[in-house]
Amino acid sequence: MHPSWGHIPARPNWHRPRNAEKLTKRSICIKSLKFTSCGCGLVSRTTMVLHGPRKHVCWNHPERCFSLSAVINWIYQADDREHDSALQFEESLSKRYLPLAQKAGFDFRILQAGEIITSCLGGPVLRYRGEDLLSTRQCYIAEDLSRRPQGLQHMRAIYRTIYSSDSVLLNRSISGPDYLERDKLALLQHAAGLGVPTLKTISVPAEKYARRVIPEVRCYLGNGPYIVKPRELGMGVGVLKIETDQQLETAIDIVSTTGTGYIVQPFLPHSADMRVFVVDGRVVTSLSRKPRPGGYLASISQGGSLEVNDDHLQVEEWCNTVAESLNAEFLCIDWLMTDSGPILNEWSTASAGFTVLPEPQLTLLADAFFGWIKRKFEEGN
Repeated sequence: MHPSWGHIPARPNWHRPRNAEKLTKRSICIKSLKFTSCGCGLVSRTTMVLHGPRKHVCWNHPERCFSLSAVINWIYQADDREHDSALQFEESLSKRYLPLAQKAGFDFRILQAGEIITSCLGGPVLRYRGEDLLSTRQCYIAEDLSRRPQGLQHMRAIYRTIYSSDSVLLNRSISGPDYLERDKLALLQHAAGLGVPTLKTISVPAEKYARRVIPEVRCYLGNGPYIVKPRELGMGVGVLKIETDQQLETAIDIVSTTGTGYIVQPFLPHSADMRVFVVDGRVVTSLSRKPRPGGYLASISQGGSLEVNDDHLQVEEWCNTVAESLNAEFLCIDWLMTDSGPILNEWSTASAGFTVLPEPQLTLLADAFFGWIKRKFEEGN
């Protein structure tokens, strides 16, 4: 069984479930299986496609039948994770996003990039288990990231194939070059040009030239401590805190062998790492993340905690400046809250998580987020 299908409850005659006659008098065929939900909160689901209008049935409650206007497809590199970690990621993502998406009239499913074939056959094709996903217009979040060079190239092929179709690529929510969605060095250079306070950042040269960055770091970033992190990964993956010169040299030696681009920044003491959510050019809300005791990573996926406050009012004008410069429709901007004031750290687009927000901020942002998706989807219909 494919890991993204979840557990399918046994039925003696599952091709035609009980109460099916209540759904339609026409014949029923099962076309695809994936996470879906009737809102009951469970994740062991199947999707039923009827001959005619597209319908969805929750196997736990087969009497519940509902129509959804479109699917939001989240594509990620499962091979970047261990098997159990990939299963946990898919289950967690599905539990968090399904109810919010369905409230807005969307279904939600998770696809593993390894099962997708991209091609140009008179037009862009995204083949998944024999089906061209682009044959109908849908919405996608395709993480243009991977820890492995070949995996990264495959994700970029998926990203660009969707972008060249009439489907909606949600994480392409800015104008300008696509690297401004993810390249931490490039986006900080962009923000600095707008007069926004940014972290000093130095890129590590490739392979045998990597150690040339060390005197540059000492000259312009001081004597440490430092943060060494990937230029184009997220969720706190591969981030090192460096305390001494010897640790810096060793860290540079290690990252030079990874095949991944790295940057060095000063480690600045800060009270929180605040993420500000901007939708359609308007600051909606924020969350402030803090590392676990003894840690240095504020990412929730790395064990950080969160609180909600009005600190985003301090950076609202700068956020609006950044969003306007990018013509951004959805943007998550991260700020380090230091004693000398907020300093921009990085930003991300639709693949950035927000479902950990408490109420009422969660509903406020979800309504704005899925309202934006609905508008984007309907613009092309």
